[in-house]
Amino acid sequence: MTAVLFEVQGNDFVPTPLAGSPWHPEVLHGGAPAGLLAHCLEQQVAGLQLLPARLSIDLIRPVPGTPLQVEVSPVRAGKRIALLQAKLTAGGSLVAVASGLFVKPEPLPLPAYAPRHQATLPSPDGLDTVSFGDILFGQSGNPPPGLHTTVQLRPISGLDETGRGSAWIRLPALVIDGQPNTPFMLAALAADFGNGVGQLSLGDQVGTINADIQLHLGRLPQGEWIGLQSEALLDETGVGQVLTVLHDGGGRVGQVTQTIMPMRGFGGTN
Repeated sequence: MTAVLFEVQGNDFVPTPLAGSPWHPEVLHGGAPAGLLAHCLEQQVAGLQLLPARLSIDLIRPVPGTPLQVEVSPVRAGKRIALLQAKLTAGGSLVAVASGLFVKPEPLPLPAYAPRHQATLPSPDGLDTVSFGDILFGQSGNPPPGLHTTVQLRPISGLDETGRGSAWIRLPALVIDGQPNTPFMLAALAADFGNGVGQLSLGDQVGTINADIQLHLGRLPQGEWIGLQSEALLDETGVGQVLTVLHDGGGRVGQVTQTIMPMRGFGGTN
């Protein structure tokens, strides 16, 4: 039986336990609805040969593990640019709003002086696979099931909650039952893990959570593994950002910004 994050029942997307969050048994990990919203937006431009250049998600409130509905509406539908909005609801309540910007690619050679991101990540081949659940909960017991225990994680640098880290992530499951995972869906799902890879523990069981996801892509990732280089920049106001560069085996594919704030009761290890 194929592992899935969402089952489709009529117009509802029904989460499975694999989509859950480590912090509360009744809510979803942010990566799960991110992958779902990417799918629903992408379906609206299928066949138009447009590249997803930006996905912006505002997590208005925790997404519950109950049947979800997605409504997509066009803001602009042009030949070179399509801008779409998606509303994610649960039981009639709005829980997240997303916008997707799709643009027509135009391959061209770059001049030698054009800035390029030179850094590449070590290959995931040969790195040890660990569980996010083990990193989050250590020896404190069995972590609850969810997306954090579903994804495969191969750390490159130590994920020690000091606000900086790098790792590869792979999803060995379908986001939506009966639908193949697309590169855009996987990039959207991985984008929410920036705050986990770059998690900043403030001590005394205070960590940081993200209120949004801002994903920008220059091209679609290739392959099953997506690499993240993440850094948390938190101000003394208690507001900050996690900045993440996304990679595939060929190098940089895009970047992610997440707004972060302190979260008490955080089960971190520091």
